[in-house]
Formats: sequence, C-alpha cells, structure tokens
Amino acid sequence: MKASKKTTAAIVVGLVAVLALSMFAIGCKGGNEATVTHSDDTAATADESTMRGYAEQFPLEYNSSQMTRVNAKGFTIGHDVGTLRDICERPVMRDVNGDIEWNEDGTMSVFTSEYDEESGQYIVPDLTDEQLEELNLKSGCVACKSSKFNDIYAAQGPAAYGNVYNGEARAIVNDEYWDCAMCHDGTPSADNVGPQLVYFQALGEGLVEQLDPKMAVCAQCHNSYDYRSRIQTEEDLATFKPYRYGNDIDAVFQSAYEDEVNFFENDLGLPESYVVHPNVEGYMSTKHNAMGVTCVDCHMPVTVDEETGTEYRSHFSANSPLESEDSLNYCLTCHKSQGIESTEAMVDFVRGKQEVLAGDIETLKADIDAYGTALSEAIASGSMSDADVEQAKMDYAKATWYYQTLVTGPYESLGSQIAMLDTADILTKAHAAIDEGTGLIG
Repeated sequence: MKASKKTTAAIVVGLVAVLALSMFAIGCKGGNEATVTHSDDTAATADESTMRGYAEQFPLEYNSSQMTRVNAKGFTIGHDVGTLRDICERPVMRDVNGDIEWNEDGTMSVFTSEYDEESGQYIVPDLTDEQLEELNLKSGCVACKSSKFNDIYAAQGPAAYGNVYNGEARAIVNDEYWDCAMCHDGTPSADNVGPQLVYFQALGEGLVEQLDPKMAVCAQCHNSYDYRSRIQTEEDLATFKPYRYGNDIDAVFQSAYEDEVNFFENDLGLPESYVVHPNVEGYMSTKHNAMGVTCVDCHMPVTVDEETGTEYRSHFSANSPLESEDSLNYCLTCHKSQGIESTEAMVDFVRGKQEVLAGDIETLKADIDAYGTALSEAIASGSMSDADVEQAKMDYAKATWYYQTLVTGPYESLGSQIAMLDTADILTKAHAAIDEGTGLIG
C-alpha cells in the first residue's frame, strides 16, 4: 500500500478537552431533543426549494430530521445541520479525502487556534486556501452530505472533489446539509424518493440499480468506497468501478485492495484497512435484506405526532431502532414468531446479541494484532518467499477489512451493527484469513 492514513502536520495543537473532542460531542443535546441550528449569519431565505422552505411545508418531517441522540459512547449522533456542519467545516486534521482523522483515544486534533482570555475559549481564526489545503479540508467531504455539492461540481468539474472547501464553496452549500434534494427529485413526496448525488451516481454503477430506493438514498453516504482524493478528471470518474466484482463486502474488498483505497501502511509495515461505514455492502448478505427490509423501514418509521394526531414518516434517520417504539413494533411483526412478545423483550434480545458480538470483535482484534506481529517479524527475518509475503499481507489486510466492517466507525459501540451484518459469516472469514496467513509464516 502506498497511501498513509496519517497526515504530517507540525502545526497541529492538542487543545485539551475544549476542542480535542469528538465531532459529535460539541453542542451536545440530550436524548431526542430537536436541535435546529442554522447559522445566524446565513443569507438564505425560505425559498420553497430550500430546506427552510420545505420546513414550512413539512414541519413534522423537517423537525424530526433535526433531532439528535446521545449514544452509549457519549457521542451526539444526528443528520442535523449543526452536526453535519461540524463534520464538513470544523478545522481539524483530515485525511486525503477530507474526512476527519481520529486519534486512538477518540479525540481529534485542531489545526490551529487562539486562546481568548476574555471568553475562556479557544477561537479558530479564518483560514486561507493554503491553510485549508494543508488541513485537507476539501469539498469532497460534502459530496455525500448535501445536494449542493452537485452545484459545486457543476461549477468546478471533477476537480471539486479535491478542491478546498473555502468560503466560496461553503456559500454554495449555505447550511443545506442533508437537504431534501439529496433524496427527493422535486418537492418531497413518497413518489420521488431516489439517490440524487452525482458522486453516488458516478461510482455506484453495479449497485444503485439493484437497490430499493429506500435503501439507495442511504447508500449514497453509507458505503465503503472512497475515491475522492483520486478524482481530478472525468476519466477518473469513468475509471473507478468499486462494484466491478460485485456489491457485497468481499467483492468491494477486492476492488478496494487493488485500487489501494481504504488502506494505509501501519507501523508494522502492513496494509491495514480504515474503511468506515460500509453499511450497504455489509447489509447485502443479511436475512433482513433478503426479506426486503430497507433502511427507511427501521430507521424512519411511520409515526404519529402526539399533539396533532397527524401520521407522518419520521426523518430522524440517525435514531436507533432500539430507542423508537415505532421501529420496535415493526421488528415485532416478524420477531414475535421467535416468542418475543413486547418491545422491551425485543430490546433485551438485541442487546444480548450485541454483547456477544462485542466480545467476538475484541477476540478478533487480539488475533489480528498477534498475527500482524508474527508476520512483521517473519518478513524481517527473510524466512518467507516474496509470493508468500504478498499473500500473507493480503490476508492481514482482509482480516482488518472485516474487523473494520464489524466496528463500522470510531463513534459506534462494539456490537451495535448486529442487525445490519451477517456477523457470523464475517467473523468466520476474518479468522480464515488469519489462519491462512499464519500457515504461510510456517
């Protein structure tokens, strides 16, 4: 692997707990409280085609879309404007694709700041394009978080993925994060749901056409591929085919490994995966997918407004189904056949499976670490043939790929993805890769 996950930046400062926080911990709100957080200085108006305009037409859907929750690890999770603005605009160190780089302790490093004694807070100054370039704060980060990236793309062409996310680009987005036009072709309705983002349409060939629209809209972001730093021309967009071998987690490993995407060379000199939220690919092999259950069914259930009695589809898509009575009741339409009679019992059933999976993931991590150490020592000793070294490295990469698929992201609790993956199959394949590589060491 040629790519390195970590970016060298001498001017990074560790900003104690004030700014070296997880991106979701800032402005933390409790529970499912709605947190509409538009900038006061925005010039946007309530045009009918903007989020603000649609908020007036569809207040229940809009208000639910701006809700957040605090998960078991203390992270505030949401697709609200404030959270996504933080992800896309916060001046913290980022990888080559513009995504936030996480430290091992769950914090991140702020690029630069000034301490304001009067307020007792760290103030981040305006950054030049050169500083944004060093920071790796690129417009590509917005490619799956706002339909307005389509407008940036129209103005800048394929280079938009690697261009800095400066004031000009931010003015185009103008706080329209996770806007209605990402998932609806026109005025929002159940009849015009479908993926609208150019990035997914360009690289999703082989997957998009196979998905139910209620899955495809979520798959626009919750997928494994990440070629943004490699895209400069239309030819690049035509060249990269993440789903050329298929659309499950094994197939996309093969294409990602060949393309040297989602891997970096770790301290042992081995190719390690850092793939984040390969949700749609992992979901393809599950029983839930075979039954036709979509993301929207579980995470955006139809609900009833307590004040007006109006029925509507919740747009609190970041909610955990285990924290939604509507979602849990949907689960029971099938799981009652297993003797699960109440939503409380459904939660206990899932939590029990999550706990077992968490232990299995920890065991897998220990086995990967032991294998990596043994492999690096064998390579250093010169005891392996070149062909065996390459295969053993690929086995290590595959094991870390499966591990990251199970973990999903740094803000998720171990085991939380139990309903979204064929976890038994993934664990079996991960250990098989380790066993194969260990056999090559001799």
